[in-house]
Amino acid sequence: MNRSRFVSCVVVCIFVLPLYAQMPARQIADKAVSQASADDTVSYIKKALETVTRADDRRSLYAFLGSVQEQLSLFDDARDSYAAAAAIAAGDAAGMPPKSSEQLVLDAVRCALDTGDYRTADSYLNSAVRNSGDETIQAYIRLYAAWSDLCKVPDASALNEPVVILKAYSELPSMAVVKPSVLLTLWYVTGSEDYAGILKKEFPVSPETAVVSGTALMLPSPFWYFVPRLGTVQPDIAVDSISADEKTGQNDSGNQKALCQQLGLFREKGNAMALVQQLKEKGFTASVTSEKRPSGTTYFIVVVSENASGSMGDQLRSAGFECYPVFSGGE
Repeated sequence: MNRSRFVSCVVVCIFVLPLYAQMPARQIADKAVSQASADDTVSYIKKALETVTRADDRRSLYAFLGSVQEQLSLFDDARDSYAAAAAIAAGDAAGMPPKSSEQLVLDAVRCALDTGDYRTADSYLNSAVRNSGDETIQAYIRLYAAWSDLCKVPDASALNEPVVILKAYSELPSMAVVKPSVLLTLWYVTGSEDYAGILKKEFPVSPETAVVSGTALMLPSPFWYFVPRLGTVQPDIAVDSISADEKTGQNDSGNQKALCQQLGLFREKGNAMALVQQLKEKGFTASVTSEKRPSGTTYFIVVVSENASGSMGDQLRSAGFECYPVFSGGE
């Protein structure tokens, strides 16, 4: 390489490498969301974080990255991004959504619970955030701690204590900010429409009321899949097309093999059939089954039979569908 070409290369490197470092977090975030795809957005932010030096910009970018990853159901990555943001001792970057370190820790807790990782959730909940003087933060700490306890419950027979605690929370003034979430949890766990009635009366336009009314789904958050329920019956899943080996088979870890993957829970059969059509367009064969609650309400459930290799769940998630396994009995 001759001297003039070398100097030219050095000049280019000097001006190109610090490019992100000269851009404020707000500008990086705006450019990130203008990328061609969600994956490109994540890649753009990660690349920027390699060179951004200002602590406030890095903190806000990690928080923003966590929010994008959470929306994409990349809960492990989102948890780590939120935790990284919380660990940076700085304020909020100009123009970026304000978030306290305590809020960021709780974001990390929520993402840990979304994967059933209650151990990590508990470790964050037992950190310095536990000493927060913010009543709202304390309310969420108690809610998330209750959710963590639900993840630890081995089966529905052990739900009594968590339900008692949640009922108490639903009546505490200090828990008012999370009352819709508490009521939704009680509705889901107990199967009692009483809690749905309270939600509809006290919080008619809340997302939680939309869920109990059947106009919205709990998806994409898989947290609920880790929680046992009282007062519900197993769906009548058609397994005629599943081979005898699949019905009785064991996976490599020795755990019982799933019969199928469940993708959605609907009050209206038409909505379930719409999801079946979406799955069909992606190459999956789905069916609709039903589950009747003690209240008499019937829900329509979309399922896809497990395959011989036990990889159907991974295939569905890769195609953009959230799902969870349904077994013939307890694990």
